[in-house]
Amino acid sequence: MLTQRLANIVFTVLVIIACAYFAVVAQGFEAAGLLASSGLPSRFFPQLLLGFTALCAAVVLYVYASKGEAGDEGQTVFASSAEARHGLLALAAAVVSYVVWLNFGYVVMALICGPLLCLAMGVRNPVIYGVVLALAAGVYLIFTQLLGTQF
Repeated sequence: MLTQRLANIVFTVLVIIACAYFAVVAQGFEAAGLLASSGLPSRFFPQLLLGFTALCAAVVLYVYASKGEAGDEGQTVFASSAEARHGLLALAAAVVSYVVWLNFGYVVMALICGPLLCLAMGVRNPVIYGVVLALAAGVYLIFTQLLGTQF
């Protein structure tokens, strides 16, 4: 199995790459809604948060890459193959959800993403599926009705 130290190094590198990619995507945001009236470009807050996230990931990467004692080498990321399968399926569900969002929009992604992630993680309680869908509907309503953005 994968050690905690190596997993943290790989994960932080992936986080930094993802932050860079999404910062480039945010560069194309158009001013709309509340941000347009404030004079700030729409990309300001996403890029600020992505930059802070990448900075934190770089610090974690430095600690794990430079200090051999960072992380317990005896511990593995997943205790069993079932946990590893759940983790990899959740990652695949997140990637599928992002692709669906790019091609079909937020509403379709929200209907697919939450239940797909719950399924990947082995959730069997139908109430949790309902809560996940209700949260997605709440986010949609907040952004469209209260903030006046369009999906």
